[in-house]
Order: sequence, then C-alpha cells, then structure tokens
Amino acid sequence: MSAQPRTVLLVGDRFAGFAVHEGVLTVSQFTEQLPLYAAAAAAGRTQVLAGQGITAVRWQELREDAARHGLRERLDFRRPESALSPRGEAHKHQSQNTLIAGLRREGEGRFGADLRLHEDNELLLDHQTGQHVQGMVAVEAARQMFLAVSERYYASRHPGRSYYYVIDSMNTSFENFLFPLEATIEFLTLRAEVADPERLSFAADISVHQAGRRAALTSVTYTAFDPALIESKETRRARFAVDHTVSATAQVLLAA
Repeated sequence: MSAQPRTVLLVGDRFAGFAVHEGVLTVSQFTEQLPLYAAAAAAGRTQVLAGQGITAVRWQELREDAARHGLRERLDFRRPESALSPRGEAHKHQSQNTLIAGLRREGEGRFGADLRLHEDNELLLDHQTGQHVQGMVAVEAARQMFLAVSERYYASRHPGRSYYYVIDSMNTSFENFLFPLEATIEFLTLRAEVADPERLSFAADISVHQAGRRAALTSVTYTAFDPALIESKETRRARFAVDHTVSATAQVLLAA
C-alpha cells in the first residue's frame, strides 16, 4: 500500500499568526524548509494547498523553487484557479484590493464566488494580528459581491449604461472567526427591481462560509442610479453642507 500523502497548508507571510498550527506554514517558512524536503527520504507525496495571501505569480515561483530542489515529483501543488472579478465589477482600481473571484450563478437569484485575499490588501496593511482575518474583510467582501453580481447579472440588462451604487442599509452579523484559508461567498437576491433603467433597486443576503460554517451574514439594501441623477443630488447636498459649515463657523466667531 502506498503512503498516504501528507498535506501542508501555505498562507501569505502577513498571516504568520495563523502558522502556529501543525501543518500550516507561511510562504517564507516553506521556502526555508525546501532543502529539508529534498534531504528527507521519499515517503510518499506531499500535497501543498494554497491558503489566502498567495498570488498566482508567487505560487508559480514556489513550484519552480521546488523543482530546482528536485521535488517536482514529491510535492503536489494545488491552488484554486478562479479568476478575480474585473475592475468594472468589483469597482476596485488595484487588483490586490479585489476580494471576489470565480463569480458564478448557482440558481435563480443565487450566486457564488471564492474569497481571494491578497496579503497586501488595503484592509490588512495597518492591522493584522492574531490568527483570524479581521471582520472588515467580510464586510468589504459583501460590498464587492453585491456590486459584482449587480453589474454582471442585472445592470447588464441595460447595455451601454453605467451606474452609481448607493447603500441604503447594511447590517453584518459575525458568527464565526474567518481564517486565511479557502472561503466562499454566497449571494441571495431578496429583491431586484430592474425595469426602470435609470434606477435599479435591490435587497440581498450575502454570507461568507468556511470549513462548513457560516462566518458572517450581511443583509443589504441598495440602489443603482444613473450617474447624472446622483451627481445632481450629490452636488446639491454637498453645497448645503458647505453653506451650513460656513454659517455655523461665522456664528461662533461672532459670539466669541
């Protein structure tokens, strides 16, 4: 009987706090240990699974490093190949800040995606401690998910139009810790009013799942407006805010 393959989970270096567990290594730790794998007697294959924080480019570099150590036949690298949602769907200019990958329709009004977390994501640059991923990642993932679903599956019914999305209400419940491993995002449409091309209205439940459990649930209502309509309203309200601030400051100075 052949030996049962061993499994190693890799995470980006930013998630070093999670690498305290047996079988979990950061990318740097794994790279340092490659000579040890090469020196060890062959005892079956080792599955190397990608967690969060490892780009496709870095993953390929790891495979090449392993090959240079003569480990091509002993290390079995596995990483999800789902593509990130494009800039026009996630509404992010820099790809490291996009959290949605492999967006797909799973049923009537139901959509799914993979959570893809770059270790240089904007939400991690100034705060990443302990073993779990901070809750704001789940909130931002829900926001990007409703944008991506709306752009690809609903707004696309009105070709040639672009939309400005405004959140009407958003509430997130955190049910379990989210760790830097594979996770999925589910979108359930509760309401989609899309007949009027100048104003689309939605309600949805968006959940993040990992290891067979739900980590977070976000209930959101939002509206997609024609940009000209929202820009006019935004300008009026901005002018009111400026005038009010100037007036209030003048009154304080007069009373001084």
